[in-house]
Amino acid sequence: MELKDIGNTPLVELATLCANGNRVFSKCEYLNPSGSHKDRTYLNIINRLEEAGTISPGMTLVDSSTGNGGAALAWIGRLKGYKVKVFMPEGMTEERKIQIRSYGAEIVETPREFFLQGAVRRAKDYVLKTSSKDCYCLDQSNSLLNKEGWIVCGNELVKQLSMQNVVPDFFVCSIGTGGTFSGIAEVFKQAYSGIKTIALEVSNSAPLFAQRNNLAFNHQPHNLMGLGAGVISANTDPGLIDEISVIDGADAWPRMKQFIESEKLPIGPTCGANLLMCDEIVKLFQNKNIVTLFFDSSWKYASRWDGFYPEYGEVRHVTGRDL
Repeated sequence: MELKDIGNTPLVELATLCANGNRVFSKCEYLNPSGSHKDRTYLNIINRLEEAGTISPGMTLVDSSTGNGGAALAWIGRLKGYKVKVFMPEGMTEERKIQIRSYGAEIVETPREFFLQGAVRRAKDYVLKTSSKDCYCLDQSNSLLNKEGWIVCGNELVKQLSMQNVVPDFFVCSIGTGGTFSGIAEVFKQAYSGIKTIALEVSNSAPLFAQRNNLAFNHQPHNLMGLGAGVISANTDPGLIDEISVIDGADAWPRMKQFIESEKLPIGPTCGANLLMCDEIVKLFQNKNIVTLFFDSSWKYASRWDGFYPEYGEVRHVTGRDL
């Protein structure tokens, strides 16, 4: 695999979801070289920083991740000649850690109590304390180069939909850093005046849902890694979100497994979250076109196939002051 193999992923119609005249399509981002959508994110961030002269091969690139981003960064970093250090919350799947290390990157596990926010803080602190021009924190959550990388995917989708004479009525996408949703939604809003965008958060950590509904927000542990960091990142553009809904991990995992059995596509549990919302739209509407994404691959979760992360079964609530 080479860097040119990132992107141009297939758009597939999901036969088992199509009912009441509705059609459901998904962009298969799990087919990117490292097995997830994060290849697009880091390729754009690194390319743009190189063009600006901010980073160059030989430096150490640092970031935080629950796994997919770390693997993408490690793989791209190796090909481009960088050292990579990934700060990761305790308890992530063994498959993700093995993959990251196989690309030559170093993993620093951070305390589970602070989940991803703790890993973010540790990554930034490491670079500050290093005080070296040869070490740079990419900060995928807050760098708008994240969102920018997804404009390309949005344009790919418009082209693929056009080739099938399909005009989408709904765009459904779960939110982690928000870059994926916002980049694609921005393109869709420009291309399709009537489209409705639906963003999803995990029910145990849904700050945007809480904000829109005037609810108190408390981050709680959950089993949809990659979602629900407990903050609204700079890459999440609320103005592009028509509706925000929540999905429970207890429902997303079995939906993923059911889909794998019926459609034979090896997707991960956050893809199951997207499917649950697509199911709801298909029940409520007729003759609509729905577009979603499959973020990552099921093999990344083999060691936690029951959907249980014991490290996050009983974790005390923490606030920003604890970090």
